[in-house]
Amino acid sequence: MKFTPFFLTALLPLLTLAAPAAEPDDGTDMTPAAAATLDKRSIVGTVDADALKYRRCPRTSCEAVGQYSRGTKVTMECYTTTSTTVINGDARWAKLANGYYLSLYYMNWAGSLPKC
Repeated sequence: MKFTPFFLTALLPLLTLAAPAAEPDDGTDMTPAAAATLDKRSIVGTVDADALKYRRCPRTSCEAVGQYSRGTKVTMECYTTTSTTVINGDARWAKLANGYYLSLYYMNWAGSLPKC
């Protein structure tokens, strides 16, 4: 009886089973329909101008709907260079989460912004 706790402690490691190792997911089982339901990624940028106008299309000839002040955080979904106004050599305009556009010349952000 004195040795019962000792034997149980000694035998306990022999009775346990190793957990199976997880297999890496290579992502090949995602169907095109499932991929289409994924949310698009967006990037948050910071306005680097005193009064940056956002517009209905990516040109300065388009109506300005409003403006953002310096330091405002803006959610950008993608960028375009097609039929845009070039601002100081930069033709990139961001499409915002609200559907409007602004020139990327006046924005700071980290990460890669996808092309529209």
